[in-house]
Amino acid sequence: MINERDQAVASMGRREGVQHALVWVSHLYREQLDRWVEDVWLADISDEQRQGIASADPKIRSIHDVNLLEYLVAEGRFSDMDGEDSPLQLILASDELELDQGQRDYLMQLPSRPLQLYTVDHCVPGESFSVRETLDGDSKVIDIADTYGSRMFDAGDTVGLRLIETPAGWETSGAIYHIPDVYLSELEQLLQPFEQSERAPLLTHYWLKLVAAHV
Repeated sequence: MINERDQAVASMGRREGVQHALVWVSHLYREQLDRWVEDVWLADISDEQRQGIASADPKIRSIHDVNLLEYLVAEGRFSDMDGEDSPLQLILASDELELDQGQRDYLMQLPSRPLQLYTVDHCVPGESFSVRETLDGDSKVIDIADTYGSRMFDAGDTVGLRLIETPAGWETSGAIYHIPDVYLSELEQLLQPFEQSERAPLLTHYWLKLVAAHV
């Protein structure tokens, strides 16, 4: 029980560090963030679809904002910026954030852990859930201790996640891209021709269009 408590505290500390870093970079680099949203996050998203995203349910909007900032830090670059243009490196170089080593190790994994499509295999609400890669029929089941995510999923759900390895096991980065079953076949056909490392922008933009349509 003591070990489980310590792991839970460490996990909370990592998540708090990530959330603090996301808020910091979004406030300090607002102009660069707005340009990145326009040029990358909302690329090929029509004005009508943007209005749909803006008018989405507040809970979906909250998930959207987390997904946006997580993707920015994991894979984004600020354009037209002198010197360091990686949001992740700007975060890691900041003395203001006072990140501990566990939080830094967690953040440093983001670029090397691809955003992937997973099928929820099993779920214990309030405790944990397990997933397997949707596009790999031979993939192993991955167990994830997550009190938050386990309350959002049901067995059989398909979600885009970025998984991070920690001393306590696998955790999610916080981003969640839920894909309703009726759209899964179309998304799979879209992703299959591409390498794993090339699928993230396709997945995010497909999900954004679902949000815009209030799916």
